[in-house]
Amino acid sequence: MTVVTDRKWFCCILEQLLSNAIKYTPAGGSIAICVEGETLRISDTGIGIAPEDLPRIFEKGYTGINGRLERSASGLGLYLTRRAADMLHIPIRVESRVGRGTAFTLHLRQDG
Repeated sequence: MTVVTDRKWFCCILEQLLSNAIKYTPAGGSIAICVEGETLRISDTGIGIAPEDLPRIFEKGYTGINGRLERSASGLGLYLTRRAADMLHIPIRVESRVGRGTAFTLHLRQDG
């Protein structure tokens, strides 16, 4: 797949999503990166995000239940991810179930 976008900001998005997947997936879990059509999906079998936290995960400073357990959480990572995705016109979706994992989907425009 060829995607025309800003390399620096796109890498920031990917690094944050992968960093969170690693941070919130316990030993023995798995992380998958899949490209299908015009979508890139990063999913994990981690602890998941509480339903009441999902609507707010992209808010500046919001850490939710998981962030309060992970003392190093600042509430800035997903905020900056959303800002970068918006700037690059890349829609980002999230699906999650507590105890089952989380999946972030990016819709990418292909060229070529």
